[in-house]
Amino acid sequence: MSMDSEQLSLLETSTVSSEYIVSQSNELISTPQDLTANEKKIIFTLASLVQPEDENFRTHRIRVKDLADMMGIVSSNFYKKVEETVTELQKKTVVIQSDKSKLVVNWLSSSEYFRGKGFVELEFSEKLRPYLLDLKRNYTGFKLTNVLSLQSAYSVRIYELLKSFEKLKKRSFSIEELRELLVVPPNAYKYYANLKSKVINKAKKDLEEKTDIKFEIEEIKKGKKVVGVTFYIERNDTFFSEVLLNDTAEETAYAAIIRMGIRPNVAKLLTEEYSEERIKDNISYVLHQKNVDHIENLSGYIVKAINEDFVTTKQAKPKKNNRKDTLPKWVNESNEEDHQENEQDIAAQEFQELLNTLKANKAAKQSINK
Repeated sequence: MSMDSEQLSLLETSTVSSEYIVSQSNELISTPQDLTANEKKIIFTLASLVQPEDENFRTHRIRVKDLADMMGIVSSNFYKKVEETVTELQKKTVVIQSDKSKLVVNWLSSSEYFRGKGFVELEFSEKLRPYLLDLKRNYTGFKLTNVLSLQSAYSVRIYELLKSFEKLKKRSFSIEELRELLVVPPNAYKYYANLKSKVINKAKKDLEEKTDIKFEIEEIKKGKKVVGVTFYIERNDTFFSEVLLNDTAEETAYAAIIRMGIRPNVAKLLTEEYSEERIKDNISYVLHQKNVDHIENLSGYIVKAINEDFVTTKQAKPKKNNRKDTLPKWVNESNEEDHQENEQDIAAQEFQELLNTLKANKAAKQSINK
């Protein structure tokens, strides 16, 4: 067996799903990114395969057909189109600036397209690790499905920029700042009216039809000139109902868990520990509570419900969301980069405790079986 064959045999093909969660640091989100919509979708798909327990980026083997589906490519020459997109993405860089340094890094450290094999192998650049791996605070997560139907790169970028401020419900940009973050070419949409019509209003329509958030805008004027825009962000309840409450009788427990935004590694632990009936009953129980809207960390709460079997114990008492009225003093109308730090610290700690319990249960069972 050749070295190439031995190397290929060690890698399993990664399963991709539109229900997986994409997590990114807010610092990365708030950095200008000159990527096409399809290039972004490849980055998001790869990011959705990063697991919380990963210590380093792994090379992921992904079926070309799966990537084509994620990108919405339905033509017969999808192999060629995916290869071209991957090749162009390999050349792209992102610039991350801080007080101490200016990091210029390629998104991918490697991309290997295997002709005739039907798959491609991708790996993030190691320098991106602080922004995509082992995130504990100041980050934003969203389901991959939110961005897959968006055909405009501007709509994709506006989605993630606003999603990172969803908890605060608003975000303001100067026109120049917005153009810079969206990487609008200097000669494109020179007048605000064109930018509003072709970029902002299109994104408004796209997000309301296809994602879990929507927005209204308020123009900031200096005299008669529009110098900035405030986006008022709210959850898109129509999307929420369609995606979360659309129970499928034939759906497996694992698929139901994934649909709730729970990571594949946790889903695997839950399905190994509990019966299909217990898992699906508890998910249904949580989603059909009248006050489900007030559950701050829905995926973490569902894990807790399954673990403690709320259907049986009737202890499902979601914490009332008082955080809207008790935001820390350091949260003001400026675009603070660490606005979600406290909330995510709490959520991460609670979720980690549940995960540790599941892992301990699994280890105990394995010890008994030995």
